[in-house]
Amino acid sequence: MAPDDDDLAAFQAALLDLLDRGLPAEEVRRRLRDDPAFAAFRGYVEAFEPRMLAVAAELVKKWGRRTLPPSSPGG
Repeated sequence: MAPDDDDLAAFQAALLDLLDRGLPAEEVRRRLRDDPAFAAFRGYVEAFEPRMLAVAAELVKKWGRRTLPPSSPGG
């Protein structure tokens, strides 16, 4: 079954969360690759270059902001 918008949103949220934690690039890649919830994205994750993840983590650290979605309590 192909991933839908909710699957993509969950994957993207997990990726941003892992990048925000300051984990090593290979650990981010391993966690996403091995999570059964993201099996549809496994090939994409396998193509991640460690340097790309390192740059992404730096961008998240510098520019990332967490906000609650409008439907969340306090959002």
